[in-house]
Parts: sequence; structure tokens; C-alpha cells
Amino acid sequence: MAGIDRAAIAFTIAITAIGAGFAFVGDSVDYSPPAATTAPKVMTDTSEPKAQADPFADIAEKVKEAPKQAMDEVKEEVEEVTEEVAEVVEDLGEVVIEETLEMTSGPTTHIVDIPVGTSVPGCEETNACYLPADITINAGDTVEWINIDTAAHTVTGGSPADGPSGVFDSSLVMGNAKYAFTFEEAGSYDYFCMVHPWMVGSVTVN
Repeated sequence: MAGIDRAAIAFTIAITAIGAGFAFVGDSVDYSPPAATTAPKVMTDTSEPKAQADPFADIAEKVKEAPKQAMDEVKEEVEEVTEEVAEVVEDLGEVVIEETLEMTSGPTTHIVDIPVGTSVPGCEETNACYLPADITINAGDTVEWINIDTAAHTVTGGSPADGPSGVFDSSLVMGNAKYAFTFEEAGSYDYFCMVHPWMVGSVTVN
């Protein structure tokens, strides 16, 4: 009986020791999830590199400035040449104008027609017996009357009321014929047709 009690006590102690061992082992195990694997840190230097003096910087700037200076010089030369050309053109223009004025200021011939049908009254109502009936010219210019009518007419200085002035007179100008007179002195000159006294005109000489 005593042996059985001792065996039971020993068995109980053994069971208790085994349970305690399991409890100790269970408490010592780390059931937490494994730590995440982290990538190795890469050191990145974001600081700007220290500026170093460029020994060729001055030379580069001079090289850049050289074309600009050359272009400025060329521009100045072009402007000078342009001004000279403008002056020459202006001078030539003045010469051309003067020569043109000299050419055009010379004696000029002015044409006056004696229209068809003026041998009967009626043209005086519209002042169209001579075309143009009144003209202005310069001293030294010539007036040429052309008789387009089939009837004969005259170009006589003066007026129907006062008669001939004696300054100029064409006598009879036949059909398709002409008469010319050069006015050398300034003044106002009336004229008419002695055959058809309703025909009148005038010439003003500057």
C-alpha cells in the first residue's frame, strides 16, 4: 500500500513537471509575425556640387560678343551707305525735276478746233463756236486753230462790237485748213470770226 502511494505521488510530480515544461517552452516561443524585410538604404547626396571656376568662361564670352560687335559694325556701315544713297537719289531727283521743268516750261502749242456746223447760229448758246472757246497759255506759246468745218472761217483779234484789233488775223481759213499765232506778250486777247460774228473766243496769256 505504501508502495502504491509513493508511485502515485511520483507519477503526479512527473505529470506536473512535464506540464510546467510545456508551459515554459510555450511562453518562450515568439508567435509574432516576422519583421518585414527592408531594402538596404541607399545614400543619395542631393546637395549641389560646389561650383568651380571655369578658366575658359571669359574667352567664351569674348567669342560670343565678337559676332555681335561685327554685326553692329556692319549695320553702321549699311546705315551710312543707305544715307549716302538716299542723298544721291534726292540730288538726282532734284536734277530730273529741274530738267523736266525746263523741258516742259518751253514754248507749247495749244490746239483750238473750229467745229462742224458753226457756220449757222447756235454754237454761241453753249460757247462752243471754238473749242475750247477760252484758253490760258504762257507767253511764247502758240495757239493753232484747226477748221474742222466745211465752211471757211476767220480767227481775227478783236470783237464783233469793236471790230478787229489788228493784233492777229488769219483771213479766211478753209475747211480742213489751220492757222497758228504765237503770243509773245502777256495779256487778254479776244477774237471772233468776221464771216460769222456770233463766233467768239479768248486767249489769256500769263
